[in-house]
Amino acid sequence: MMTETITPVKPLLEITPTDLAQIEKYYTLRNSAQVLEFLDKYPFLVPLLSEAPEKINQYFPGDPLFLQVVIDPEGTSHDDDELFIIVATEMDGDASIERLWCLDEDWWLNASLGAQNKLEINLE
Repeated sequence: MMTETITPVKPLLEITPTDLAQIEKYYTLRNSAQVLEFLDKYPFLVPLLSEAPEKINQYFPGDPLFLQVVIDPEGTSHDDDELFIIVATEMDGDASIERLWCLDEDWWLNASLGAQNKLEINLE
């Protein structure tokens, strides 16, 4: 009888210590273990996470950024979960929503195509 050895498949991309340092430079990770596990599963998000702070800062200068995994309460699996960039702004509601729409139009709508529905930007 032959036994077959199964070798785990590594993702094509991996998060490097440099990537992680870059992310931690710009974001506060909420439930960091959960965020890091999510990024290990979806490493294609790293380039977007590296680009986003500069773009967001144009509309929300100096506002802190957080990363948080949001679990879809109606989802049937962990594949339905998403990572959120949360902009913690002191700006009033109407002005902040207007700026978020401008960010969407000017950058995020095109950039998000590479996120495969796994990354969102929201306000707090």
